[in-house]
Order: sequence, then structure tokens, then C-alpha cells
Amino acid sequence: MSNKILIALLFILLIHNTSYSQYLDSSEYNVPSYSLKDFTSSKFLKPGNTEINPALPAAIWLWSAIYFFNPIVTFQNGGANVGLTKEISLGFGYFGEYRIGAEYSLIFKGNQKNQLRLSAKYDYLLKDSIQPSNMLQGTTVLSLGGGYFTDFTDSGIFPEASFGYSIRNDKFLFYPHIKARYTFVNHGSGTNFFDLSAGIIIGFANPFIDLKIRRNDPNFN
Repeated sequence: MSNKILIALLFILLIHNTSYSQYLDSSEYNVPSYSLKDFTSSKFLKPGNTEINPALPAAIWLWSAIYFFNPIVTFQNGGANVGLTKEISLGFGYFGEYRIGAEYSLIFKGNQKNQLRLSAKYDYLLKDSIQPSNMLQGTTVLSLGGGYFTDFTDSGIFPEASFGYSIRNDKFLFYPHIKARYTFVNHGSGTNFFDLSAGIIIGFANPFIDLKIRRNDPNFN
């Protein structure tokens, strides 16, 4: 008797499930299917968070190219040669305005293809209202300095001047600029020459010094 009841219950459940299957058929009710890509697309995200300025990637590539590949033109013996140059900088003082730098230049043609310079310079901050701060501040800058030159055959000295707009605080420097230099070659067979370059310096200041700017600021609480 119990076996007959069990078989009857199973038969009822089978019919019950079959009758509901037509309502659960996704094809009949056009239930859409989504992939992970769909859920990460803009239609599932809030408006305002999905659009990216198409100029942003181009700007990032442009700034990267300008930073890593700074152009330089040298004028020597009545001719001009082009190349690439890169300078690293270490500053001291509240704004890193006292700087030392090392620069390597690769000139594509000519006898002085590999050039190395060691320099010292001072940045004249042309914004009067700029004050020592931990916050980044922007100002136009005129930099004057000089240093030692070698192309690993000849050597010499040079004065230099650069002008640009820097964003800096007591630890960090971001400095797009144009630089002019005249190199006096005084050891070897080379001749004096003039060069122009443009690019971006990213430098650091006071790596081992805590200037305690905030603690010395009477307006800081």
C-alpha cells in the first residue's frame, strides 16, 4: 500500500513540474542573457562615470613623449645637428631652487654624438606671492647656471639659461622649459658650440632634510 502511495506522489510531482516548465522557459519570455562584458559596459554603470575624454589618452602619450624624448639642436661650425637629451635634477631649499643636475645628450650626426653635462643652477621664481608650503604651487621660472661638459673626447665648460613654468613644493619639481647654452670646448680638438633644447624636468628636493614647513608656519593649526 505504501509503495502505491509513493508512486502516486512521484507521478503528481512529475506532472506538476511539467506544467510549470512552460512558464520557466526563457525563450518564450525572451529572458536576456548577459556576459561579464555586458555588466562592465556603460549601460550598467551610472551616468557620468562612463565617459572618458577621447583626448586624454593622446595627452598622456604626448606628455610622456615630451618627457622621455626632449629634443635638442646644436649649432657648430656653421651647421646644425639634432638629437635627444634628458636631464635629472636634485634641488635644495624650500622650493628646490638651488639645483644640481646631470644631463645626457645623444646627437644623431657630428663628431660629438655622446654628451654628458654636470651643472649647478638657481631658479628665480617670478611669482612674488609664492610662499614655502607642502602644497604644489605654480610659477614662471628663470633659471641661470653653468657646469662641466664632456663628449668623452673633448671637455669644456658652459653657461646656460632656461625659462619655463614650474609646479613645485619643497620635495617635488615638474618643470616644462626651454633652455639655451653655449659650450666652450677648452680641452681637445673640438670647437665651441651653441645649443637649444626643450622638454620637461621632473626633479626632487631635500631628500634627506625635513624642512618642517608646517610646524614653522604660524598660520598652520
